[in-house]
This record gives sequence, C-alpha cells and structure tokens, in this order.
Amino acid sequence: MTIDEVILELYRLAETRKWGGKKTDAALVAAIDGMEQIWLLRQNDKRKNSGARPFKKQPRIWS
Repeated sequence: MTIDEVILELYRLAETRKWGGKKTDAALVAAIDGMEQIWLLRQNDKRKNSGARPFKKQPRIWS
C-alpha cells in the first residue's frame, strides 16, 4: 500500500465509521490516530530535510 492509499482508507474509515462491517466509534478513533501519525511523520521529514545543517563541514579559506 502506498501512503496515498493508506490516507484514502483512513478517510473512508472516518466517514463511514465501519470497521469489520460494524459501525463503531473505535473505527473513527483509529482513523484519526492514523492520520495524526502520518502528519507527524511528514512534519518530521520536512524538518529533517530543510534548514541549515550545522554539522556540515565548511570549506577552508586559505589566505
């Protein structure tokens, strides 16, 4: 499954509240938790991939 397929499945779970054929609030909770986890992972990736890298070696300047 791709991330997009997972997100679509979570939205379906949240809209229908059906999990295993039964209508349940646990399906809504699971969908919201899954969406939060995906959002946190994407935020961490953005933070990791952007910004200055303080430990990057600076080129030597010979004067």
